[in-house]
Amino acid sequence: MKRIFFLEILVITFLVLISIPFTAEAEKSEEKAEQEMEIKGIAFDQKVQSPVVLLTDKEQNTVLPIWIGLCEARSIELGLSEIVVPRPLTYDLMAAIIRTMGAKVERIVIVDLRDEVFYAQVEVSVGGKVSKIDARPSDAIALASRMNSPIFVKKTVLEKAALLDSDKEKRGL
Repeated sequence: MKRIFFLEILVITFLVLISIPFTAEAEKSEEKAEQEMEIKGIAFDQKVQSPVVLLTDKEQNTVLPIWIGLCEARSIELGLSEIVVPRPLTYDLMAAIIRTMGAKVERIVIVDLRDEVFYAQVEVSVGGKVSKIDARPSDAIALASRMNSPIFVKKTVLEKAALLDSDKEKRGL
């Protein structure tokens, strides 16, 4: 009985040790599949009467426009300007709750683009555990602007956005 138990422990240990390099390799490949971006600014699209947040890579070779609502645009502008408003806005409240809990917004990631709609995740760490929370990109960016969190975009999203832009140009939109 002791021998079987010892063999089970040995096999489990072996499996754990084997899986560590694969896990680290998967994390590295995931990082390569993403592009770090920063907020270049907020613009206004006269054609559709909507604000647009402009994300660029560090070298400013790639620009990703994301159309957002007026309230979210204002909130991102306030976050970037670091203006303290007399009463906390929703994103200020979220940031205060996260800080009070001893948590940290590690980063936000724009993870997908489907049917001309962007999808994002906010990665929050609490006590060493990271949770990925689905969010609208505008909400995630507004939170990141207050938490000084990095913004990443999956390269597949950048590729889809470039195809979408070229398709619109072909149709004269």
